[in-house]
Amino acid sequence: MDNMVNILCIVQARLTSSRLPEKVLMELGDSGLSILEHVDVRLNKSMKIDKVVFAIPDTPLNDKLADFMEKKEIEYYRGSENDVLGRFYHCAEQYNPKLIVRATCDNPCVDWHLADDMIENFGDADYMYCKETPLGTSVEVFTKYALAEAYHQAKAPEEREHVCPYITRNKRFICKQYPYNKLRYRLTVDEEADYLLIDEIYRQLYKNIPIENQIIYDFLREHPEFLRINEMVKQHKI
Repeated sequence: MDNMVNILCIVQARLTSSRLPEKVLMELGDSGLSILEHVDVRLNKSMKIDKVVFAIPDTPLNDKLADFMEKKEIEYYRGSENDVLGRFYHCAEQYNPKLIVRATCDNPCVDWHLADDMIENFGDADYMYCKETPLGTSVEVFTKYALAEAYHQAKAPEEREHVCPYITRNKRFICKQYPYNKLRYRLTVDEEADYLLIDEIYRQLYKNIPIENQIIYDFLREHPEFLRINEMVKQHKI
C-alpha cells in the first residue's frame, strides 16, 4: 500500500441502502460493469487525484461488498457504519494526504473533469463544493486538517453520520462554492426510478469508455422525455 499520497479520493459506499439495497452492485446498461465499478473508473480518470479508495462499513451485511472489491482488486477501507465521519478520518489516516476528495458510490455520472477543476482552483480554501452541477455529478474537496478538526470536535449526530456538516457550519473554515452553469438534472441513484434513468443513459451512450458528462447533458437536452423517468423522486436532506 502506498501510504503517502497528496490528493486522496475517498468514495463512500455500502450495501444497506434502505431505498435501494445493494444498488452499488447493479449493472448499468450492457456494460457488464456495476455502478461501483463505473464510479471507480471515472474517478481514476482524474489527472489530479493520486489514489481512489472506497470507505465501506465493517458490518457483516457489507462483507459481500468487501468480497466483491477483493475480487475486482479495488482498494477499500472498512470502518464504522454510523460514524461515517470517523470512517473517512481513519481511512485518510492510512494515506496522510493534504487534500481529500469526497465522492459517493451512488453517483455513476460523477464528473472527473469537474473534480480536477475544483482541485485546481482550491486555493486557500478549507472546503470546496459545487451545488450548480447536476445532482450526482459533483464531489467535495477539503483539507486533511479540516477533516481532522471535524473528527475530533464534532458532537452532533448529524455531524458524525455525515462527513462535512461540521466543516460547513464552522465559520473558522474557508468554504468556497465552485461556479458552474446551472443544470437541474437528477443523475444520482437513490431509488429504482433513478436507476432506470441512469441505466437507460448507459444503454444509449456507453461505448466501453467512461461517458463524458457533456455527452450526457447534450443527450438529455435533446431527449428530455427521459427525464420523466425519475422526475417524481424527492431528494432527502441532511
